[in-house]
Amino acid sequence: MQFHNSTQTSNLDRVLGISLAAFSMFVVGYTASRVLLTQSTSQSAPVESITPHQASMWSSLGQ
Repeated sequence: MQFHNSTQTSNLDRVLGISLAAFSMFVVGYTASRVLLTQSTSQSAPVESITPHQASMWSSLGQ
C-alpha cells in the first residue's frame, strides 16, 4: 500500500485544486459585484418619470 505525502501530487490533484480555486474566485467575485450593484442602486434617490396628459400638451395652441 502506497501513501501520498505532500511532495507527491498527481495531475488529477492539481486539476482539482485549480478548478476549486477558479470556482471559489468566481463565486467571491460574483458575490462582491452583486453586493456593489445592490448598494449603488439602493442609495440613489428614486427617479420619477411623469408623462403629462395628452390634452395638456396641446393646451398652449388654443390660447
